[in-house]
Amino acid sequence: MRIIKSEEISHRQLIGLTSLRADEFMAILSEFDKLWLQYYSYYDLKGNKRSLPKHSEHSDISLKGSHDKLLFILIYLQQNPTQAYHGLMFSMSQGKVSQWLKLLLPLLEKSLHRLGMLPQRRADQLYLSLKALAEYFILLDGTERVIPRSVDYERQRFYYSGKKGEHTVKNNLIINKEKKVLFLSATVEGSMHDKALADEMELLFPPEGVLMQDLGFLGFSPDKVKVVMPEKKPKNQELSSEDKAFNQLVSSMRVTVEHAIGAIKRLRIVQEKIRLRIENIHDRVMLIACGLHNLRIEYRNLS
Repeated sequence: MRIIKSEEISHRQLIGLTSLRADEFMAILSEFDKLWLQYYSYYDLKGNKRSLPKHSEHSDISLKGSHDKLLFILIYLQQNPTQAYHGLMFSMSQGKVSQWLKLLLPLLEKSLHRLGMLPQRRADQLYLSLKALAEYFILLDGTERVIPRSVDYERQRFYYSGKKGEHTVKNNLIINKEKKVLFLSATVEGSMHDKALADEMELLFPPEGVLMQDLGFLGFSPDKVKVVMPEKKPKNQELSSEDKAFNQLVSSMRVTVEHAIGAIKRLRIVQEKIRLRIENIHDRVMLIACGLHNLRIEYRNLS
């Protein structure tokens, strides 16, 4: 017997299970449904191409309808359960859960892309979006996520973060003052420094803008944009009262990016260790988490 029945979920339960309100869920569903029907017409659940197009689901399919499929993948991302437990919630085996996750994650990502909610991944795309603005104020910060420790010693060293004291992966993000994620870097090993990753991103900025960052990016000073960051305490000296006041002002403004990262990590899949062994999974779930965050920002600012 299925424990979760989509028709019985209340508005409050939907927010708790998926982080989304009903209108936000339906916005994704409008694109997700089209993508699922397009996929299922030409491919089976294992990804094999059909000899003839199929226009309706099998009667015994384990997840019936696009609504249940979207609910299935959103609950998994929000709750980060074991696959055995998630299978119990939806009356299917652990193996079937794994099959559906591999299939539905790319469809969810494409749905968010069609809605225009995914952050930019390329420096030139970010440049063009900022160039359209007369002036802009953006914030740069890094975030790390803990991953399971590898049994391979060299891989352990590669992903060990001295800052966190654990094995992690890392991303840099650029957000605006409305907390929308404008840019998400590639997902890299936790041993890479924030500034080194920023250099690798090769970002270019149009003039008439302000970039705020913390001391983890000391030395990162791209052309044309005005960089604002806290004053560093001199060795064996104290900061002046003016510098302390300035740093407090910077901190009060930089808290925006911390709130945005906290909101992104409402999804436990990017807050806790990931058990999945899907290729490129750490990057994909972070991109989806940023897209869902941007969707919430968009809809809740409009309401």
